[in-house]
This record gives sequence, C-alpha cells and structure tokens, in this order.
Amino acid sequence: MCIGLKSASVALFVGFLGVQAICGANFEPQDLQRVQKILNVPETLAHVTDAYWPDSRNFPDYFLVQDVHRQPKVQTQIAALIEKGYRQWGVKKIFMEGAYTGVDLSMFHRVPTKTQSFLLERLVKDGHLSGAELAAIHIMDQEWGDPPVTPFQLFGLEDPKLYQENVLAFQSVVAYRDRALEALIPIRRLQETIHLPQPNALMEQLDRTEALLRLKLTSSEYKAYLKGRALIPSTPILDPAIHAAETFYQLAEDRSQVFLNNAAKKVPASTAPRLLVVGGFHTADMAARLRESGRTYVILSPAVSASAEDDPYEKNLLETANVMAEALSPPTR
Repeated sequence: MCIGLKSASVALFVGFLGVQAICGANFEPQDLQRVQKILNVPETLAHVTDAYWPDSRNFPDYFLVQDVHRQPKVQTQIAALIEKGYRQWGVKKIFMEGAYTGVDLSMFHRVPTKTQSFLLERLVKDGHLSGAELAAIHIMDQEWGDPPVTPFQLFGLEDPKLYQENVLAFQSVVAYRDRALEALIPIRRLQETIHLPQPNALMEQLDRTEALLRLKLTSSEYKAYLKGRALIPSTPILDPAIHAAETFYQLAEDRSQVFLNNAAKKVPASTAPRLLVVGGFHTADMAARLRESGRTYVILSPAVSASAEDDPYEKNLLETANVMAEALSPPTR
C-alpha cells in the first residue's frame, strides 16, 4: 500500500532493491549468533546478518530490517519482527521505504474484526500491503482503547523528487539495456581469444558490468565495479547504457543517505531504537554509513529465501516506471 506516494503501485519500484544479499563481513558467525540470542529472535523468524553493537547493555540505535517487497511471507515475517520490537525492545517509531509522509492507517480500525483479518491477508498476498503497515495496523488497534503516552508511529523515508529520479533512471536503463548486453558479447569473445589467465581483472569487470546493466549489483559489488570502470571499452552503444545504470545506482545510494537523515530527524521520545524497513541494497549501504559515524545497529533478515521471487521484479519495475511516467506527463488537451 505504501501510503504517501502518488500511487500505491509506485511502491512496486522498491522491490528491485530488496533482492540484494548482505552478510556480516565484520563479525564472526559466533558473534552474530550471540546477538541473535541476546535479542531472542528465533531463527525461523529472522537472521542477524550484520551488527555493530559493542555494548549490549543498551539497545542499538537502529534495527535495519531487510525487505523483499511484494513477497507475502517476507511481509508477515517483517510484521512479526516489528511487533516483537514493540513489545520487547520498546520500539515506537518505524520507518519504511516507498513512502514519504506519515502513514495513516486508521481507516482499517473502522473495519469489523473478521472482515479486517480477511482484508489484510488479501492485501498482503496481492502485494498491496507491506509488513510494516500490517504491524502498524495490529499495534494501533491494541493502542486504540488505551492510548500510551508515546504512541506507535509509522513514517515514510523517501524524498519525493529523488524517488522519482530513481524510477526514471530505471526507465532509461531498460531503454538501452538489450543492445548494450549484445555489445558485451564480442568483447567477451575477444577477451577469450587473447588467452588471459583465468580469472582476470577484465573478465571480472565484464561480469560486474553485465550485472550493472541488469541492475543486479549489491552495494559492495557496485563499489568494486567503480574501481575497475576504466577496463570497459567505450562504444556508442555501451556508453549511454552504462551511464544510465550508474545514474540509477548513484541515486539509490543518495536515497540511502536520505533514509538515514529522515530517520534521524524524528528522534523517539524515549531511548528506544528506531526500526527501518528497507531493501537489501540500501541495508548494506546504510550499515556502512552508520558504522563510519559510530552509530550502533543490527541487521535482521527475514528467514525466507527470495530466490523464487527474482523473476517478477522486472515486471514490477516496468509497471512502476510506466505509472510514474504517466503521472509526470503533462495532461493532454
């Protein structure tokens, strides 16, 4: 649903960035398992995949929940995580990708209980209601009769203009991509004929460039791509496609910083942590930024494989780009 954007279907765009994998590169597995136990999060619900939390006597500043948009099981896992955070970690403010205002879900409170249960299940299944929204409806229903001093709130993280630019950048990538991928084929063949040792820097960069054009790079892979960018030949077909893809990723990184800025503006009245629900590309990027600034965090990834959901993302992205393009087009007379 992602209320706050011009159209609910625009929120489909963020699905792409939810499929990226992340890992706790700076923590040994046993350390992450210790964090998992301290938080009392069942592995059937979510895995701690990274953390910077030197002093476990206090909760971390942030919980980053990795989202895989439009996958119903992931959304129910996210809702359960948020409700756990509300009950056990004192979380009162949730922030979500794909919306840019405070999210008002009070209309669901007016729906009869039996009807509401069926309606919510259907909306989640159809990809129109996120896990954060589902949790907010459940928690707000609990608070309705006896409002607490610090009520639960759900906020969007997006900057509208930046979000629109990112969607339109995706549209440019799609327009150039097929021809650019074909242009990589003879370059790969040439690389094979000169019998360079395997693997080699050129081959690895060609792989990263293909992943760039397909919008499949993780945050760390994109940084590696930028370091080896000079290895890719310049051609009239490749250049505009690569430029469009690089613009897309740069805007995605810009959005990650905006997410942190917007979450920091709405400081909880208590010392409770803030919980942010964002896609995997943003999650890894934001974790690196938080660590650099000395802010503590824990990343929680729902215990559901996203591999079966990779194929629908391209279709969802195209639908979203079309919706955005229509919204931004001048009216016809």
